[in-house]
Amino acid sequence: MTRTTRFLVLAALLPTLCACSTPTASRGAPRQAVTLRFAWPEQLSARVTHSVTMNSPLGNTQVQRTYWLTVAPAEEEGHRQLVPSDIEVSPPQFASMVDPVPTVHFDDDGCFQGIDVQEVPGQQMLEVLPMEPEKKAELLENLVAVQEEAALEYWDRLVASWRGVTLTPGEPVRLESRIVVGTGFMEKKEVAAEERTSIEVDVPCTADAQERRCVRLTVDLQPVGQSEVETGPMARKRFELVTDPDTLVPYSTRLTRMDRVDWGKDSGEQPLKEFLQVEEYVYTYGAQRVPPGSTQL
Repeated sequence: MTRTTRFLVLAALLPTLCACSTPTASRGAPRQAVTLRFAWPEQLSARVTHSVTMNSPLGNTQVQRTYWLTVAPAEEEGHRQLVPSDIEVSPPQFASMVDPVPTVHFDDDGCFQGIDVQEVPGQQMLEVLPMEPEKKAELLENLVAVQEEAALEYWDRLVASWRGVTLTPGEPVRLESRIVVGTGFMEKKEVAAEERTSIEVDVPCTADAQERRCVRLTVDLQPVGQSEVETGPMARKRFELVTDPDTLVPYSTRLTRMDRVDWGKDSGEQPLKEFLQVEEYVYTYGAQRVPPGSTQL
């Protein structure tokens, strides 16, 4: 199942699956069920801290990026844009390790409408290269497609796969899926996996918050029949989102990918190597002076 297909299936099926998970489904949504709704303020501004940590037998690396994200009006009526600014990467030599931050366009219902193609990295360099216009156009189209795919995945995780979805605490929703598992050095295969989506309510939006008005959404993806206690190659992926259920204004996300790979025989044994990648976003509202006209939460 592709990523885009998965989000469409999840958005379509979760309300139905949750409603059918209890005998009271025919009388309406189950008690304590939570329906997530998109209602971002027309103007919103957040200071974002984005960190990527990679631990492997080859060494450990951490990259951090900070920037502003501001919601602003778009030219088309009913559309808005999420605009990044003041981007800083530390250490700066690792800037190429993280995806660029494009301007994302979306509508008032939270539907992704594309990115600002004028900001695609590499476009200016491409324009000065000596090549046929048709070839330049093809390369530019590929650049835009790659950046738009990354932006769509980002928007899906924050908003698109959740708006209108109903979940019940303690009743995870399970879907059939696929995951790529490394079976050996530079060897991979796609296998059947189970995707489990769950919700935790009354969660503080931030670590120091006294009010517990957010929810934690968790999506676990793991090959069918595999577990951490077993020996042999395996993979596991988990995504967590802490968000306001009434608006889907995000406060933090955490994406973890663990791979255990057989790197070959050593003295008659097969040593397993573990790779761990953790990507985190933290959205801080009102911590610093926000751009004029923006909303502090």
